[in-house]
Amino acid sequence: MNRFLPLGALLLAAACGEQAGKAPAPADLLLTGGTIYTIDGQKSVAEAMAVRGGKIIYVGSDADATAYRGDATKLIELQGQAVFPGFTDSHAHLPDGGGTLLGLGLQGMTSADEVLAAVKAYAEAHPELGAITGGGWELNLFPDANPSKELLDAVVPDRPVFLVAADGHNGWVNSKALELAGVTKDTEDPVNGRLERDADGNPTGTLRESAQGLVAHVFPAPAVEDVIKNLEAGMAYQAGHGITATIDAAIMSDVNEQAYLAASERADLPQRVRVSLLAANEMVTSEVTLDNVAETVDRLVARRAQYRARSAGRLDAEAVKIFVDGVPENHTAALLEPYVNAPMGPEHAGEINLSEEALNAYTAQLEAKDFQVHMHALGDRAARVGLDAFEAAIQTNGERDRRHHISHLEIVQPSDIARFAPLGVTANLQTLWHFRDAYISELTEPFLQEELRDSLYPAKSFVEADARIVWGSDWPVSTSNPFHSIEVAVLRKDPLNAEDQRWIPEEALSVDDMIRALTINGAYLMGQDDIRGSIEVGKEADFIILDADPYKIVPETISDITVINTFISGACVHGCK
Repeated sequence: MNRFLPLGALLLAAACGEQAGKAPAPADLLLTGGTIYTIDGQKSVAEAMAVRGGKIIYVGSDADATAYRGDATKLIELQGQAVFPGFTDSHAHLPDGGGTLLGLGLQGMTSADEVLAAVKAYAEAHPELGAITGGGWELNLFPDANPSKELLDAVVPDRPVFLVAADGHNGWVNSKALELAGVTKDTEDPVNGRLERDADGNPTGTLRESAQGLVAHVFPAPAVEDVIKNLEAGMAYQAGHGITATIDAAIMSDVNEQAYLAASERADLPQRVRVSLLAANEMVTSEVTLDNVAETVDRLVARRAQYRARSAGRLDAEAVKIFVDGVPENHTAALLEPYVNAPMGPEHAGEINLSEEALNAYTAQLEAKDFQVHMHALGDRAARVGLDAFEAAIQTNGERDRRHHISHLEIVQPSDIARFAPLGVTANLQTLWHFRDAYISELTEPFLQEELRDSLYPAKSFVEADARIVWGSDWPVSTSNPFHSIEVAVLRKDPLNAEDQRWIPEEALSVDDMIRALTINGAYLMGQDDIRGSIEVGKEADFIILDADPYKIVPETISDITVINTFISGACVHGCK
């Protein structure tokens, strides 16, 4: 990986209409003396690059770069620092992530007492709030991943409290919330949801999946202005991690949609964003049935049209999210074989949220309307029926440019991994989860058939099967720091625990696998690989400058890398001076 782009000046002449032999017009921005990883088809590495009008006009050697320097050119002397194309987070939740920065965020807390102390302190600091909301608590901090309402009652007895778990698939409420919502022992479990109950049938305070919707009406929706602030905080946080583009994995509320519609009008939006619409503003798409697929798709088309009419170009709504199943930790992930020792009984294998017939019809009709389909699947049955739906869409719609993807993929059969490349489906991996933490050792492995325990979270298997992989953080479920995720992907161990042992190391990815997942592959997934994702003449100047080179340092220190600067279309959005 030590080759310069030999035709940079000629490409410039062709791209800019400048005649060969004449001095080029000065650049707006010139970077020299660096290690610039282009991530082009030849894996070229350059010393210098020039930017004019937001686009890359030269990539090559320092010697030839001097031709692009003028009196008004801003010069960045890299002194060997590494430069990469801007990263894409292919699965995140920006307003929710920003909300944890500005509101009650419980991420990273290591005990139930710490969580409760934070809730109490927040409630005491905000006596003006009629209800307390927040999120980010970890399931493994509570016995059976089932925190009780009484714990919250002890710290906030007089106001309703609703705290979403870090995974987004579980909620925790106090007695006041259940009382105001009218949820009692007589309340039936909703479709694709479950109330945890005590021995007498009373709700314990833990709500699984769509059961969270039973209390939603008690809690007032935030103001659009506040969600816009959350979104802006989320984008700034992402920029600090070198992320210049994000796929928001699901529009979960009307107010989030209003915030995104407002943001779409900004020509200077500091990220390129794709939002994934939901058929229903809830955790599952159970409202989609075989009878109403066409009507549902028509509503989504109408919603997309609002974005197309208002967008200034950096935000679109060309995707639809489908939650095929839940998560293994609460036994809602859909498996081919039953869970072991699951409290729901020996035959319980989880459920898919839509019937296979409805899923097939929904996928095909979405594709026919030129939507990208973004599926959530953690269980092996969910992955299989998702792939089946994509295969059926090919048979229905014929040849076309397909850029669909499936996220998470915790349990996937080898025969299904082999189907991704032929079907053109991208594997969207959350590699920060690819080590044996308490979610795996305490909440997943004990409930799985033994033969599944040594094949969780495949990664290298996708690469070896020629499948395209991308990276997603699922922030705020977990950190959006891509360097933590790169380290875990390469080592399959906890980046914060030097004593941790490697877990299923045969599924480890290379640094280069991850860099491509973060750059050109992420751009491809958003249909933007023609304008970004690599540092090449004619593309948008979306790039980042790092304080260390992930290709050259020991893997154990990749998580320590920080981003010095982030640029989008040649404009600095992080680390600016």
